[in-house]
Amino acid sequence: MVRYVAFTLVLLLAAIFTARSDCSQKHVSAAPKGFPRFSWTTLPVFWHAWAPEPFNATELDFINRFPLVTIEKAMSSKVAPVDREAEKKIVAAAEQVKKRNSTIKVLFYLNSLRDVEFYELHQFCLKHEEMMYLFDEEHKPVVLRGADILNMSSDKVREIWLRVLEHANSSNWIDGAFIDRGGDPSVAEGSFHKVSHENFEQLVLGHRQLFPEIRKAFGEEFLVVANHQDYNTTNGRMFENFMLNDNDHAQAYSDLLLLMHETSFPHIAEVHIDKCDPTKYNTTLAGYMIGAGQYAYYGCTYGFTIDSGWLTWPADYSKPLGAPLANASTIANATGFCKNQSGEGSTRPGTEVTNHFWDEFRRHATRVHHHEHKLKVWVRDYWSSHHADSSQPIFGRKFSSGTCVTLDYNSYPPASCIVWADGSHTGSSISCLA
Repeated sequence: MVRYVAFTLVLLLAAIFTARSDCSQKHVSAAPKGFPRFSWTTLPVFWHAWAPEPFNATELDFINRFPLVTIEKAMSSKVAPVDREAEKKIVAAAEQVKKRNSTIKVLFYLNSLRDVEFYELHQFCLKHEEMMYLFDEEHKPVVLRGADILNMSSDKVREIWLRVLEHANSSNWIDGAFIDRGGDPSVAEGSFHKVSHENFEQLVLGHRQLFPEIRKAFGEEFLVVANHQDYNTTNGRMFENFMLNDNDHAQAYSDLLLLMHETSFPHIAEVHIDKCDPTKYNTTLAGYMIGAGQYAYYGCTYGFTIDSGWLTWPADYSKPLGAPLANASTIANATGFCKNQSGEGSTRPGTEVTNHFWDEFRRHATRVHHHEHKLKVWVRDYWSSHHADSSQPIFGRKFSSGTCVTLDYNSYPPASCIVWADGSHTGSSISCLA
């Protein structure tokens, strides 16, 4: 079943790539105001981490390579006051980065559901628990991953939360916010099993309302990137575990479809894989290159501390890439694809999907934009009712430098093959080199 769902979802991705000429990467619009730099010259990458102490010169030199940087919650947490005043410490780190390179867009980390202990907001919450926290039917605070849940159904709680961002923004050292737990709370509803249905629904509605309130408070050039989810009033989202389940326990590999959908607006997409290992790197890098549009950035690390991969620069990051010659296409065979000089691959018969389905997907995506899990389920159910073909697709895409990538779903995990412009190879397969 998992393999069939993987097929149907990536098949839909192929249809979107091949059927919609308006999604082509040949022509890209000017950068929206406030957006980070973006270039296809080499692999577009982003940085997102914390360090136990202020950045040193070597770390700042390394961070200077990235156009988009998020300073995480535990920044300088080992500096007095220990594990306190994250609001000030994140801004201080942002100042370090911006003084080194003012063109870098720096995002301030803030969680929209969990009361994270590093913040002075946490100290305020401890003094005003009845006002700030969500309680279950036994009048116990609701806990998610060891932290009490903020009652975002309350106008007052959202106002206080927004003040944290307002204070950070007034420093003039940050360019926006990274909102963790940005996805719909219902995907973590196991944490809310003792909350009344009415109170839970009010939490979900209040949490959704937070994002237009951020936009209203800080204007159009204030970047808002949410984790796990995108909203009409945000500038994009992070895929924290790209091509796995992105923490929402939905169908595997549907992130490929959502990545293409995300960057067709244009929106920012931080494409990340956690617990990075060679297999995950090979698969997700190929998946990123198949699905990426403008303002999609890649990262593969083993966590979010500075020493968990955020000071590592794989050789692939420096190799010439160039803009895609065309959207990705389904191909008959990965073998020999990269020897063919044409930007388009030969389309496998029977895998095309009409523009009608793409239009249906976009309409449904708009209706459930706040609930990504429902969107993925809709994709699965629609395809189950329209397709019985159990064959597995192969994707291919080429770039102006001569770099070429294929992703073959006839094995699990998918066989990835990237041949770079310099002739070097990345991936679990060598078929594209033939």
